[in-house]
Amino acid sequence: MELFAINRFTLKQENEEKKENEILEKLQRKVKKAKRRRVEENEKKLPIESTVDEPSPINDLTEEKIDFSPSLEIAAENEKNGDLLQSDELNGFEILGQNNVTKVGKNSIVLPGWLARPEVVPIAIATAHQSIDREGDLSTIPYLTPYVRKALKELNINRLFPIQKAVIPWILDAHSKPPPFRPRDLCVSMPTGSGKTLSFAIPIVQLLANRVQRKIRALVILPVAELAVQVFRVFKKLCEQTDLSACLLSKQTPLHVEQTKLIDLYKGEYYSKVDILITTPGRLVEHLHSTKGFCLKSLQFLIIDEADRIMSDVFQNWLHHLNAQIRVTSTHLLARTAPLCYSELELTHSKTPHKLLFSATLSKDPEKLQYLELFQPKLFTSSADNVNAFENFADVSSKLETDVGEQFSRYTVPAELTEKYCLTECRLKPLTLFALIMEHKWSRFLCFTNSAQSSGRLSFVLNKLFGNRVKVGELSASLNAKERSKMLSSFIRGKINGLVCTDALARGIDIPQVDIVISYDPPRHIKTYIHRIGRTARAGRPGTAITLLNQKEWSDFNQILKESGKGITDELLAPINIETTHANEYSAALTALRAKITTNSRLRILQKERMKEKALLATTDTAGMTLMEKLQVQATVQVHNKAPSKSSLLSEKKNPSKMFKRRKQKE
Repeated sequence: MELFAINRFTLKQENEEKKENEILEKLQRKVKKAKRRRVEENEKKLPIESTVDEPSPINDLTEEKIDFSPSLEIAAENEKNGDLLQSDELNGFEILGQNNVTKVGKNSIVLPGWLARPEVVPIAIATAHQSIDREGDLSTIPYLTPYVRKALKELNINRLFPIQKAVIPWILDAHSKPPPFRPRDLCVSMPTGSGKTLSFAIPIVQLLANRVQRKIRALVILPVAELAVQVFRVFKKLCEQTDLSACLLSKQTPLHVEQTKLIDLYKGEYYSKVDILITTPGRLVEHLHSTKGFCLKSLQFLIIDEADRIMSDVFQNWLHHLNAQIRVTSTHLLARTAPLCYSELELTHSKTPHKLLFSATLSKDPEKLQYLELFQPKLFTSSADNVNAFENFADVSSKLETDVGEQFSRYTVPAELTEKYCLTECRLKPLTLFALIMEHKWSRFLCFTNSAQSSGRLSFVLNKLFGNRVKVGELSASLNAKERSKMLSSFIRGKINGLVCTDALARGIDIPQVDIVISYDPPRHIKTYIHRIGRTARAGRPGTAITLLNQKEWSDFNQILKESGKGITDELLAPINIETTHANEYSAALTALRAKITTNSRLRILQKERMKEKALLATTDTAGMTLMEKLQVQATVQVHNKAPSKSSLLSEKKNPSKMFKRRKQKE
């Protein structure tokens, strides 16, 4: 007898397994066929009533009840018998049923506590003719210093706005705690014109007024130079009665001039000449890399105004460069693990800037805010809707999730603002705008377009239509910084009635006594619309916002408003028969515009040719030339170095220089 029995696989076993599989398949087919036959026989045995009765009334038909229970019970019993027969005939083989698919529920989003429980501040502002309560009078506010009260009175400010009453004492109280207790970072989302600038300017001036050594302790970041100039003027006025010094950095001033205002070199050491710095992100990065002695290691306050735009745009990654300059070997600005030693805690408290974020459309998306690494932030907002919008966040369709946290936030506007829309044809938009201004006699208005090219063309057409009756200026990226500043100051002084501008002016700039804001081109996003209409109805004054739309733009614009929980129901009717009334004037204006566009295109071509000729003359070898040819080359270079005029460019096109022709022939 063998110790181990080895079963070997043979061809006979393989044939037997095939036969068993064939038998199993035949049995399964027979079971299915028998089951169908039984179901058909049972359906034939069911009694069918073929009696014909008189048609019953409608009420009887509605009350008649049809009972399908016998057929359902028989079908269920047959199915049960068929399953039992199938199980018995298959000798223990069990046929698996269908998969039970259960729908997974949507996860609910849990907001951080500071977003879910904000401090709600009312947006109602008392107008000038209303009586001022004793609580809002500057003389009765205990936390304001005498020099701040004096500066506010010189600015014609007799009371504080609701957001200022809430934020100023909160910041002062947060810095009253001794180290190592850090002040909580602050986020403020309030409508335009509600007084956000003074909300951070007043407490910063009061907290820094008693400093001993002059260092940069407050840094204010703004997206555009025009807004930076406005904030600088507020700080400059508040610092007049103190020893503090505020400085503005923007591209309107040469870099070397700003460097002399910032830093002073004495006995081999650099000393700061300013306490408060107001700048744009791009200009800040320039000074961080090119100004020797520019130090921000003593920074106590980091204020980001219009924070949503600064966070959404890259702006040369300014936050990374700022953090690297503040702490080269650590990450004090963005994040750092708290040390356990008390002395280290006290040192960290004094070296970590207090971050303050302000905007009318502040992003409430935690994913975007996490890059700033806010420390236990506190949110002040104008309406609880800004947070309640997130309650149904999970139910929003995926096609709208491109800008999470912003598409679904509810933005608030001043209560004194009236919003309207005007439907017109696309080809008649300039004429409709002209007719509305003439009919309603608007003397102080802003008109927004979506591009610098549209601003230039619209302002040209309007000036042709108005003649000397109304003066309209252009404010866009096509002008340099000095020209924009001059145009804006002319509008503020009343020399110009209206400005046609791009959205660069829509951010935070306070232009006094703007009655009407017109959106010639509909905004592409709700945030752009909020900032546009925020140029009017500021500080409790009434204002009107009008959007010009054609039929297609109306549906798209209305969809944007619905997604943000807004809506405009008031329609401003366009004047009747404007095309026939002003046909000759409109046609002449368009003809002049075409001529200007043609001339500008020719000028651009001539300027490119002039630059090429200048580069060619710079590389020309004068060694083999005669004295007269050398003098001619030198004179040509001097002419090219001067700023060319339109007439000189056009004359050069008609009469090109002989020397340039001779060089072309040699080449």
